[in-house]
Amino acid sequence: MTENDIYASLEIADHELRLVLGQFKNSRLYVLKVERVECSGILNQSIVDADNVTASLIKAVENINHNLGIPIKSLIVAIPAYDMQRLNQKVQIKVGGEIGLHHIQEGIRQALRSSIPEQLEVVNIVINKSIINGINLKRLPINEVCDSFILDCDLLCAEKSLVYTYASIVENAGLTIAEISLDNFAIGKEANLFDKSLNNFIVLVKIERQNTCLSLFAHGKLVSSEILNLGSQRLIEMLADKYKLPIHVADRLLHFNVRLGMALYPDTPIYLWSKDQKNYILTEREVAEVLDRPIQNYLDSIHQAILPIIEKGKVDLIVTGGSAEINGLAEMIGRKTNCETIVYTSDTLGVRKASLSCASGLFYVLKDQSKLRMYDAAFDMNQYTQLIKQQLAKGSTEDTLSGKLKDIFKRI
Repeated sequence: MTENDIYASLEIADHELRLVLGQFKNSRLYVLKVERVECSGILNQSIVDADNVTASLIKAVENINHNLGIPIKSLIVAIPAYDMQRLNQKVQIKVGGEIGLHHIQEGIRQALRSSIPEQLEVVNIVINKSIINGINLKRLPINEVCDSFILDCDLLCAEKSLVYTYASIVENAGLTIAEISLDNFAIGKEANLFDKSLNNFIVLVKIERQNTCLSLFAHGKLVSSEILNLGSQRLIEMLADKYKLPIHVADRLLHFNVRLGMALYPDTPIYLWSKDQKNYILTEREVAEVLDRPIQNYLDSIHQAILPIIEKGKVDLIVTGGSAEINGLAEMIGRKTNCETIVYTSDTLGVRKASLSCASGLFYVLKDQSKLRMYDAAFDMNQYTQLIKQQLAKGSTEDTLSGKLKDIFKRI
């Protein structure tokens, strides 16, 4: 990885594809392009219509290719943390001198050769620490001198069939995979949840349309993950059924127009429409009456799932995902669980949405792993550089800021 290289990350959510183009400059991520395309081929994190998902990916890539002028070749891909398992491995590496990068790489290869259940596939490899002469080191022990050392690492695994299905979508779209990562691990990197969980428990609540993923971070590690087959889709469907609204309208109302968790809901109109030559008005109070019971059931499910963790100590909740920004939902979760709760959004321009925290986090996964291996950019960087030079050469003085300002003053 170099500072000039540009990479592309992909999250296949349960209702849309999120594709982000980004580049690191001075250790800071800069987002160049975000593409979101609706997709209906996912059911409960499983791909049930591969052709539909592939077509959506091809559309997203073509949209970016059109803007770039050159084709994307590879992607960093998020894998849903469905039934993830964490396998701890401790391997001993003989050195007999200074530790080099190849010794770390050999330790990782040894860990990967360990006994892993046949139905699982390793998605993320996390080096927890190195033990040298009885001393624990969190950093990579490059240039340390010893006869041998122990590498303590976690192998984060997902169902092999799930990983291969998601990988096949990328390959069927004519692309290659630069790296893969569990979605909750990527968010943990983006939101710095590993360091924040050193002092207390953190539960990442990733809310999408079809389900909610609860991930436990503790002692600087991603410990476990649980999927609740409950999301915002049920609320959208109830709202649509009650008032005979199109699904996309009900979706928009829930995510952008309603206010949840209010002590008293006003009769403020939030949607007006006509049907059969009649005019209709939908108010905040009417929406609340429809959604109150299913929301309470949803909150009860989250509370019940994390109650054993709450009973063990202080827990902070980090809410993210496509439905995290429903107005008031995170506050209702916080009140129900009696935990400090925030909606996480990235500080990076271009991805300041809770729904994009995974796609942006994939870049940090790649950045960390680049210490151990090399990655190719998303496309031919030499071709991209030549294209930029050609465009600059074609530009006239009127294309410059001063030229444009002169043109404005001429028109005054």
